[in-house]
Amino acid sequence: MKTSIAIIGAGIAGITLARALAPSADVTIFEKSRGLGGRMANRRREGFAFDHGAQYFTARSPAFRSVAEKAIEAGHAGIWPKAVHTLKADGLVADSRAPEPRYIGLPGMSGFANGLADGLQIRKEAMVAALKRTEDSWSLTDSEGQDLGSFDLVLSTAPAPQTIRLLPAAFSGREALARVRMSGCFTLMIGLDEPLHLGFDAARIEDDVLSWIAAEGSKPGRGEKTALTFHSRNDWAEANLERDRDEVKSEMLASLKRLLGLDFSNAARLDLHRWRYANVDQAADQPYLFDEALGLGACGDWCLGNRVEAAVESATALSELLITRLHGA
Repeated sequence: MKTSIAIIGAGIAGITLARALAPSADVTIFEKSRGLGGRMANRRREGFAFDHGAQYFTARSPAFRSVAEKAIEAGHAGIWPKAVHTLKADGLVADSRAPEPRYIGLPGMSGFANGLADGLQIRKEAMVAALKRTEDSWSLTDSEGQDLGSFDLVLSTAPAPQTIRLLPAAFSGREALARVRMSGCFTLMIGLDEPLHLGFDAARIEDDVLSWIAAEGSKPGRGEKTALTFHSRNDWAEANLERDRDEVKSEMLASLKRLLGLDFSNAARLDLHRWRYANVDQAADQPYLFDEALGLGACGDWCLGNRVEAAVESATALSELLITRLHGA
């Protein structure tokens, strides 16, 4: 009988972990949302399409580059942008560097995750709220106390602040989890009825409030309607996480007017999304956490850094340990 494993979170770390372990164990992923990919997310409203989380990812290791290239061949990924410029108060500074390939999901950012997750056992809209140790397994329940099943091993790929709340005090990786610092981000999504030509596809922003702008229509596979995505600075978001959403939106719009000379306050579509855990400010500085005695583990980008590839590297390292353990059992 195969070892049963519960993986919490269907972001890139959770999906990578499940893909590696599935041939050797009975693996189930629990995802609290309706979609997959975590911060590799997209939103479609009234014909407008926005990648409102991660904007692209790079692949520097040969192994992950192979995964990204296979995703392109399968139609789950593409290349974007050719350049990332810098937008300052006094104008645009062009990016003259020869960039490494930047990858995006197709037809939206979550398409990459959906392609990787094909064939995996995933329970969506299933939030694991509590773990209870039985004689030889872990029993999982949701926020309403409903039973989600019992498993030999439980692995969390949720953000570190959520993972530390879920795993018991006896978990050996608790000190490393407590070291992790993550910060939030606000994403402002603007849909326009008329075309708008900014003169660039993407730019980092030097500003007290904003950090990023993307013209969604410049990405392959996106809709034709004019859609713009803006990210706030992480430190500004942290200082304003609990602030009234309309006030946050107004301040971000004011910064845009100051930078671009354009007033978007009456745009056809104005949406705001808050990411509570968007950026890794301080990593755990170890590839994964695993408590052999308890049969509990954790991994994610927050173990190593702040890139999508960090999530993949963390999940791969934990999977290699567990596969050795499973084959030796």
